[in-house]
Amino acid sequence: MRLTILGSGGIQPDPKRMGPAFLVSHRDSHLLLDAGPGATRTLAKWKMTPAQLAGVCITHRHPDHISELRLILDLERTRGRKKAFALAGPAILDEWLDFYRTWGRARPARFPYPIKRLSMPGRAKHTVFTIEGAHVPHVDHSIGYRITAGRKSLVYLGDCGPNQGPVKLARNADLLLTECTLASGQTSAAHLSPEDAATIARQASARKLVLTHFPPTADVRTAVRICRNQGLETTAARDGMIFDI
Repeated sequence: MRLTILGSGGIQPDPKRMGPAFLVSHRDSHLLLDAGPGATRTLAKWKMTPAQLAGVCITHRHPDHISELRLILDLERTRGRKKAFALAGPAILDEWLDFYRTWGRARPARFPYPIKRLSMPGRAKHTVFTIEGAHVPHVDHSIGYRITAGRKSLVYLGDCGPNQGPVKLARNADLLLTECTLASGQTSAAHLSPEDAATIARQASARKLVLTHFPPTADVRTAVRICRNQGLETTAARDGMIFDI
């Protein structure tokens, strides 16, 4: 399984980082985790299009995580896609789909391809991936994901605050991809500091920690150092990075 960092930024515009978007690949199947600003253009840099995606997993409703989902669905609709497209996310995503189908149209839009709606939290299989979603503390209906292919597992928490839910989801993960929005010493029920990210990774016994969702002002080196000082193999995500899991 391979993880490609398409966007490692957050909601604040950053000339060095696109919005949250992560490509998970195994064999010839590809899943997109979140669809933040710039996701489709960054895919194009890797000579990929939405036609090659098996589906998208959305963590929550904030625009930096969902803004390009409509573009992806529209591109595939106008292209005449036929194969199924998985759309994983919280139940409130159905309201967004209804809005997308009807807004500004005389008749609701129809998809030429089946949408395999995977309502989360839950567990489902799609192509070569097992997709497990669980609630994480951020806003109502926020979801973290555990993606398994073969014997390897990747956990992506999306935007997330500290509690035992993320620890349970990330138990023994081969790679834990977690936000690091806050600076060292800051606290929030909805976001993580480097200390919080390290605590989740350590309590979950995750094998590798990758920090992401950095604001433009982030002290990335300090964040990595704090996590490494707790004995964790830690990397700060940058757009274009590849991790073989």
